[in-house]
Amino acid sequence: MKQILFLNFLFGLSLESNCQANSILYEGKFKKTKLFASSKPYKPDDWEKSYYDSSIKIAFPSDLNRHPEKYKGRLIHLIGIVDSVYFKSNNDTITTTVILENKFWDYMEDYSIQDEIMFISPRGDGKFIVTMNNLAPADTYAMKNFAAEKKLFLVYGDFKENLNDLPVINAQKIKYVDYTLYSTNIFSYKIARDKNDEPQTDKNGKPQFTDFKFLKIAKAGQNK
Repeated sequence: MKQILFLNFLFGLSLESNCQANSILYEGKFKKTKLFASSKPYKPDDWEKSYYDSSIKIAFPSDLNRHPEKYKGRLIHLIGIVDSVYFKSNNDTITTTVILENKFWDYMEDYSIQDEIMFISPRGDGKFIVTMNNLAPADTYAMKNFAAEKKLFLVYGDFKENLNDLPVINAQKIKYVDYTLYSTNIFSYKIARDKNDEPQTDKNGKPQFTDFKFLKIAKAGQNK
């Protein structure tokens, strides 16, 4: 009985409790205090702000594939839904490999009667790989269920290489967002690109979006 209680304590820990200086995973939460429908620009958490400000936000999977020499070793920011998770042990190192399906986000927080705050476009730029080494035990345990739980990742990491046409990013920090806080069924949009197929940016270096389409009225409860 004591062993069972100990395991429940160990693996039942919130990932948030592991968010110390050496942590990679952080749970993304939103304070829903709005009484009326409103939208506001995304505000990174305190731990996240320096990564958000300094990362490249206009290098999507196809861009990393086409220009690996341009982005190798640079801090990249990508958003994606977890597709699958793998673990590999080598001596004292456990490497976690996550395959994600890239999605576009307009970096707006949308508040109304619905639970979802992030209106993610169903469109994206393909799959990419994220690697992590020696996660905390509770994080590793939770990661096993992330694909089934359809977790959304905001990834900040260094671009390493392309593996079978999939960009590989070594994660520095990851914010994961629960399925209940985002929807891919409200708005559709895509990245605006120039005649050379390069992503277009605004004055702040953020991607510009185009081809907006309304898909569904936001309602209370799940919009999936």
